[in-house]
Amino acid sequence: MHNRWFWASACFLLVPLVLSGCVFGPEKNASKPIDPPPADIEQNTSEVTANQAKKEEAEQTLGVELYFMTHTGHLAPYTLNLPSSKGIAKEVLKFMVKDGPGQAMLPKGFTPILPKGTQVKALNIQDGVATIDFSKEFLNYKQEEEENLLSAITWTLTGFPTVNEVNIWVDGKLLSAMPKGKTPAQGLTRKDGINLEVAKGTDITRSMPVTLYFIGQLPDNHTYYVPVTRMVNASDNVGEVVIDELVKGPQLQSGLSAALDTTLKVNKVQVKGDLAVADFGEQLLQYGKNAASEDALQTIVLSLTENTSAEKVKLIVNGKQNITVEGEKTVSEPVSRPKFINPNKS
Repeated sequence: MHNRWFWASACFLLVPLVLSGCVFGPEKNASKPIDPPPADIEQNTSEVTANQAKKEEAEQTLGVELYFMTHTGHLAPYTLNLPSSKGIAKEVLKFMVKDGPGQAMLPKGFTPILPKGTQVKALNIQDGVATIDFSKEFLNYKQEEEENLLSAITWTLTGFPTVNEVNIWVDGKLLSAMPKGKTPAQGLTRKDGINLEVAKGTDITRSMPVTLYFIGQLPDNHTYYVPVTRMVNASDNVGEVVIDELVKGPQLQSGLSAALDTTLKVNKVQVKGDLAVADFGEQLLQYGKNAASEDALQTIVLSLTENTSAEKVKLIVNGKQNITVEGEKTVSEPVSRPKFINPNKS
């Protein structure tokens, strides 16, 4: 599994101003008024200034994946552009508080999950472990929210490259377990999963988790990717199991949909180091004119890079190296995991 967070450096670009001096002398030698610059030069200057301002603003913000509840009852990542700061990991959590500053930044169908009034009193990161001290308001949650509450915090913080594990404190005291459902609040990692479910016919005593990416749809019909951790029977070929489960699709009544057809044949999935190679049958090319959909491409890449050592995925159809993806784009090289999942496009 990988933590995918990409940090943007904030820098300030100084635009030098050239100041023209005035020459003082006898009035009779005063020069004639200078003609104003042509309109096209003024327009170009205004455009440069506006573009420069946008660039500086972008360089002072950082794209961060935070996890929120959706109208289908799942947790899903949503990338916000937040002010860059030294203690960014601590700052981002306040955007996950109900009725907090993040509320107005979310699309309809996404809502914050941390209890109203929750404050982050302290956050310390050492040796890959993030220890968070919340205010007492953190405990004002409903029991059915408990697992999602911990998952949202864990998956948000472990998205930072310096965090692998999360420990929860409240009001300066270590919280060994949550008070309502007794869910452990120490040693939290992505291995604990998110949006947990169990595949039919799974022997829990000999099982393993795989996190699959399916598709959710907002009330305005925009789509987004949802990670679902499914318990399946243990296997040595994790990559193959991931794709097989992805083809099976989401559980009925989940409110989610799949980008892959259930008739899709999986020829072979192999992972070597940071590269996964997935060979499919021609059923993958069902979008439009003999092409794969962008959602199919992304859910395959997200799912394989989430569960294996792979950082990029090479897609093949019946041994054919070059395939066409939605929009007549030819994909011949391995595809890397996207920098941000469900980015804010406004």
